[in-house]
Amino acid sequence: MKNIALLFFAFNMLLVSNLSALNPVRTYAVKPSDFGMKYEEIKIKSDEGIMLNAWYFPSSQTSYKIMVLSDDGNGNMSDLMEQVSVFLSLGYHVLAYDYRGFGTSSDFEIKPNFYIYSQFQKDLNFVVDYLKKEKTSIPKIHLYGVGIGAGLSIAVGSNRNLGTIIADSPYSTFELAKTRLKEAKGLEVLVPLGYNKTECEPKYALESKGAQLSGVLFIVGDKDLVCNLKDIKELAKIRSSISSIYTVKNSNGDNNLSVDKEKYLAEIKAFLK
Repeated sequence: MKNIALLFFAFNMLLVSNLSALNPVRTYAVKPSDFGMKYEEIKIKSDEGIMLNAWYFPSSQTSYKIMVLSDDGNGNMSDLMEQVSVFLSLGYHVLAYDYRGFGTSSDFEIKPNFYIYSQFQKDLNFVVDYLKKEKTSIPKIHLYGVGIGAGLSIAVGSNRNLGTIIADSPYSTFELAKTRLKEAKGLEVLVPLGYNKTECEPKYALESKGAQLSGVLFIVGDKDLVCNLKDIKELAKIRSSISSIYTVKNSNGDNNLSVDKEKYLAEIKAFLK
């Protein structure tokens, strides 16, 4: 009976995870020190009093560029250690951070049926503000994100004087993401209300402000039904002269990096040249 109860509990936990949009995790499954990585833990405090936890990884070589990593809303920044390694190998300083309500960042009530919170856009802007103020020796700020972090990177990057954006499985608009999740997974999610579309949604950000970007690399799984290739092509058309698409073969988009790590690295390296 005990084993049956444990199996039932595990099944229900898996079901909850699959039917949830945001899934914040407060504890770190791994830390950079577990891999022997050189890093500094940073507390980024905003003028709102929000504190974001961040890990800063200095490049092993002289570098004037930094890549900021934004996660997908499932877990926390400890899930991005392989991506950190990718950009360190390309000569970038790297900064990963947690949104409010994730990791050891400030408390924030997160309901699992929300796709995203507009406050996360503020969090990425706080990180950019911090770097512009505290890391003046690194003038070139670039953004990389996965899932909601990819969409936020495009929106924030378009509105700031930044460099290139690498967006792995981004949303285009909140409403389109809501529709695709319903179609593909039968998942009903809530999206923000009363926000500035240009500041939060890639489609509108690219249309109004995206001309200043150096380039955008869209990464999409060929079998991804939520962030699908058709939608990404429409998004890339907005700034076609600076946009590239890397389609990951045999990927449903859950983790485009793990499908073919060598190819993923090669595509990013070629884009950043």
